[in-house]
Amino acid sequence: MSWLYLASIVVSMVCMGLVDRRWRLFLFDRPRVAIIAVVVGFVLFLAWDLVAIEIAVYSKGASPAMSGVDVAPHLPLEELFFITFLCYITGVLHGLFTRVLTHRDTDREASR
Repeated sequence: MSWLYLASIVVSMVCMGLVDRRWRLFLFDRPRVAIIAVVVGFVLFLAWDLVAIEIAVYSKGASPAMSGVDVAPHLPLEELFFITFLCYITGVLHGLFTRVLTHRDTDREASR
């Protein structure tokens, strides 16, 4: 039993939070919208996982890096953190791409 996988997800989420805080891309730009988006995404992905587990599409793999803690049959604790991270990084990347594209369009208009 190891907590390595969970620790790597949490460290990655903290690092993504620092990037977000520095450039105000998602949570630190519009916190209310970001929290709603992450919660809605989390609920949808969790429902997706539960349905997939129920119809036997997914099953829990065996890895020495996982904690061994299950929140439901075939649903490890790490999956909840991964889903949260997936939703958060998607929002941060959306904020980054939006900012880059907006900056690019502004530069093009200024050069005309």
